[in-house]
This record gives sequence, structure tokens and C-alpha cells, in this order.
Amino acid sequence: MKKIELSSLSFNPFFKIRDQWALVAAGSKENFNMMTVSWGGMGELWFKEVTTVYVRKSRLTHEFMENNDYYTLIFLKDGNKKALQTLGTKSGRDMNKMTDSGLTPVFTEEGCPTFAEAELTLVCRKLYHGDLPRESFTDDALFEKCYADGDMHTMYIGEIVAAYAD
Repeated sequence: MKKIELSSLSFNPFFKIRDQWALVAAGSKENFNMMTVSWGGMGELWFKEVTTVYVRKSRLTHEFMENNDYYTLIFLKDGNKKALQTLGTKSGRDMNKMTDSGLTPVFTEEGCPTFAEAELTLVCRKLYHGDLPRESFTDDALFEKCYADGDMHTMYIGEIVAAYAD
């Protein structure tokens, strides 16, 4: 992987996140965790290029997101859908994600986790995090569809401080 200029990227963020899926990872070389995400966004906020990701409080990755200043948004090369499915449905509390996913961890210059199988890694410095409160939903049907079990998301907004591509 080589460091690239963010301005060199050209892709449809809706397809990239919703259809291709991504991994969000946080932690250090000694201890990190990751999970699949298909909800999120990319754009500009507060005069910065940012990503927005959502992590349910029940996920082990939530603890890593809360306890670290940086996270990575990782898009894997084609052919890794099975790993994405595993990492999106299984918890690091119940399995060894590295063994079971078949992915090869590597670390960016900033010390953030990514994978040798990545086609693109965005290193993000956490700017904001906040829980999605029930009282802020204006669409009750949407809330019931996504949060009937009470397992809410925390929203994280991170400034993209580096980008790596294969």
C-alpha cells in the first residue's frame, strides 16, 4: 500500500459503502478490532473532509472506537465478501477474527490497523461521537425497523488525515 492524495480518489461513495461494504477498525498493533459497515458517509463538514460511521453499542468494536482517537475505514479488494460477511455477523468476543476472516493485518504509518487485502484505507481522526437518541427520531417507523431491540448506534465523525491505496 502506498500513501496517496485524497484528491486523487474518484468513486461513488453510495456504492462504495452500501454495496461494496467496508471495515471500520480501531486500536493499536497490540490490540485492535474491526467490523463490517454498510451504513456511513463521506463528505465535508466543519471545513474538513470526513467520514461518518455508525457502530452499535453491543459491538466489541464500539469499545475500541470509544477508546481511540483514530479509526480506519477500509475497503477490501474484490473477492473478500466472505470475510466481510463474517466480520459483520460475528463478534470478536466469540471468535478470533484474524484467524476466521483470513485477512492479513498491516498498519499504516500512523499506526492504525488495515489489511494487506485492502484496495483503499482511509485513516480518520475522531472529531465527534454521539449516541443516536430515541427522542431525535422524527420517523417512528424507521426507528421501530432499525432499533426495536434497543441496540442503538453511536455516530462517529472523523477527519480523513491519510489515504492509502494498493
